[in-house]
Amino acid sequence: MMENKYKILSLVFCAAAFAFGWHMHGWLHTCPVADPEIKTEIKYKNDTKTEVVYVPKYIYPDGSAEKTDVDVKIGKQELAVKVNGKDFAIQKSDDEKYIFDKNKLQFTQTSRADLNIKVPVIDKTKRWEIGIGASKDGAVGMIGFPINNNVGGWIAGRSGNVMVGVMVKI
Repeated sequence: MMENKYKILSLVFCAAAFAFGWHMHGWLHTCPVADPEIKTEIKYKNDTKTEVVYVPKYIYPDGSAEKTDVDVKIGKQELAVKVNGKDFAIQKSDDEKYIFDKNKLQFTQTSRADLNIKVPVIDKTKRWEIGIGASKDGAVGMIGFPINNNVGGWIAGRSGNVMVGVMVKI
């Protein structure tokens, strides 16, 4: 009768230890998260205004009229540049009629990247253990379970004797 009591107690304790280990495994698990995508945005806007008006010719003080039939005025083109949301000034030369007429836009960028990789050691071995052995008093069974990283627990026993413990794997 006493033997059955210890067997049932061992079985219940083993099941409780298994459930506790399974719960701790789910509680300590961390899911990986993807990095956000980096987007570069370039916007270009062009605006040209043209005004055509029919106006009278200029009359000089001596009474003669202007000789031209068409008067064309084309102003210098302006270029507004923003880099990362901040204004960047571009000054044209006085003899330059249009942008990029005689000069060019030169963009120099330097970059440096340091890559330091640390790879964690991932132990892919099974964490649960089960074993059987023998002593001078008879057969012995053992169940080992994980608690956290390199800390685990174990339950061992035989007919009439049950042991429980915690172990640290080094």
